[in-house]
Amino acid sequence: MRTERKQDLLCSFPAVPSDISEMMKGKKAKNFIVFLTNGNELFARGYHRYTNGELVERQRYVFAKDGFVRYGTDYNGKWSIRSEFREPVFCSTSYGGCFDNSYTALNMQAISKSCMKYSLAEKYAGNLLIEYLRLYCKHPNIEYLLKSGYYPIIEFAHGFWGGRGTLSVSSEINWKSNNLLKMLNLNRTEFFTLKGSEGYYEEYIHWRERFPKCKPDELLAMAKVFRFEHGTLKNFCDETGLKPQRIARYINENSISIYDYSDYIDQCKELGYDMHDTAISMPRNFQAMHERLADLINFRATEKSRISFAEHYNGRRIFEYSSGNLFIRQPESYEEIIAEGKILHHCVGGYAERHSMGKLHIMFIRARDKPDIPYYTMEISTDGQIVQVRGVRNAPPTKEVSEFTELYRVHLAEIFSKKEKKSA
Repeated sequence: MRTERKQDLLCSFPAVPSDISEMMKGKKAKNFIVFLTNGNELFARGYHRYTNGELVERQRYVFAKDGFVRYGTDYNGKWSIRSEFREPVFCSTSYGGCFDNSYTALNMQAISKSCMKYSLAEKYAGNLLIEYLRLYCKHPNIEYLLKSGYYPIIEFAHGFWGGRGTLSVSSEINWKSNNLLKMLNLNRTEFFTLKGSEGYYEEYIHWRERFPKCKPDELLAMAKVFRFEHGTLKNFCDETGLKPQRIARYINENSISIYDYSDYIDQCKELGYDMHDTAISMPRNFQAMHERLADLINFRATEKSRISFAEHYNGRRIFEYSSGNLFIRQPESYEEIIAEGKILHHCVGGYAERHSMGKLHIMFIRARDKPDIPYYTMEISTDGQIVQVRGVRNAPPTKEVSEFTELYRVHLAEIFSKKEKKSA
């Protein structure tokens, strides 16, 4: 978009309708983006509402067929073209800990009345709507992908304090074409194989580049099981002697997580089993075999591990946590970890030895109203990362447990940040 055109558009901003203005009234601090039309272009005006109810316009945008532009103000009513396009900045640094550039979008229906009507903005699932509209201006053929179930949008975060978020697109897409198959670089067989699994497209291409002779369904199994973990697949193949497509198909068809299978390999090695025997590497009932090996290993627990358990107990108190109706505590004994696995029908018993030796941390998630009943089990790495959270029969976390886990993740980050500073 030419500079002269940008300057002309600055003088074409429509007024905000009175009903929209009423929606922005209030007392608490809040940010708004109001979408408007004037001709074919889409205009956006960004407002910040102070705690006293004062409303101040901070940012302006225009999206058109020939490009996009962002305008800023000097806070004295003078607007000018900004060379950098970015999400709106509403607050000044004087806000301290209350720095917040999130916003509520108003009058979204204006988008469908402008040249951006085919942008499918309603399908964008993130928090960077302005960035998404910019992306559509650059790549209008993104419409074909979104309509077909593909979501080639990548979000980047640049810092926290006054940080900015930006959107990019997949480098695997041929953006010069408007033909869907050519854009995706897929043949018809591959396209129909990925039907319903479009979310694995990037991973599918990743494995196709490494195993060009594999069939599409084999590549999709690798994508679903291993995502981008090339090293994990290689390790499984080395340990079992199986081909990549065969091990991926077995794990995928039996809905086995790579964490469980990796743990199973460790169990077999500890017990001296031959993983090149397919009866061992691909048991008919993986879960039953996994639990049986965990029981065998539990019986081999040594007095040394029990002593080590006690030595690490006090140090793990820092990991205990509570919020709302849930809390996290550490196991009281080696046997309690084994009992947890038996009650919830998962393999945490096989982790008791490593927990005792301080190679990882097992924590119990409990409900306040049922503090003694096993609910969910968590594994934490020695660097403070949550590796997995499992419920009964390896059930994934509920929404409540997921939200609680995210709070706990922040708590862990603070703990390990303090540890790093103390070590430094």
